[in-house]
Amino acid sequence: MAMYRAKWPLGTEARLMFDILHYTFLRLGDAHRFGPPHLRQIVRKMAVQIATEKSRGNTTVTVPVHPEFAESLRAARAAGISGAEVFTGKKFRGRVLPMNKKARAMKFKKYAVLAGANEPKKSCHGVRKARAEVAAYADCTESQMMAMFGWTDPKMLAHYIAQANREKLGISGMEKIVAFDQSQSLDDFMEVPEANSMATPTANGVVTFPCNIRKKA
Repeated sequence: MAMYRAKWPLGTEARLMFDILHYTFLRLGDAHRFGPPHLRQIVRKMAVQIATEKSRGNTTVTVPVHPEFAESLRAARAAGISGAEVFTGKKFRGRVLPMNKKARAMKFKKYAVLAGANEPKKSCHGVRKARAEVAAYADCTESQMMAMFGWTDPKMLAHYIAQANREKLGISGMEKIVAFDQSQSLDDFMEVPEANSMATPTANGVVTFPCNIRKKA
């Protein structure tokens, strides 16, 4: 994703296509028809609100507009590349019209390849999955992730949360071990001989205890 953004600056169609996926978490089936009509003022915040295609319109996703996404939209409008019905699509007689899902996926893949991300999983859905991982690492709750990503079954997000928790526990566990090790002194593990010890060294340097002498006798 860093390679893609480095290649395509704000104000380009390629960057806007990426930012829609990156900041709204929409599936391809919703991203290809996403436009200004799906922006709403909710509780004094501008938000993305769209009924998902996968749920046949029964589930609505509500995601506040990310500050960086707002900047991307402003750059797109200034460059004259965004439309009134959809933000990105096919251009026809000065208008930006919706394109079908397959065409949008192929176009995004072309931009990704030109940016050097030429791998099978570097696709539209790959961006959504990466953002789900970010949400899990950011300690978003199950309910928050379901609302943002449009999931209706908690099983869909369980593996993201489990993976993040496992790695974070490993990191925090090692931090505790490092802190413990640094709090220890080598002196804690060295025996200091007592001044009144009954042990006496022999001529050859061997320490002999009285109890051993009695046993030998």
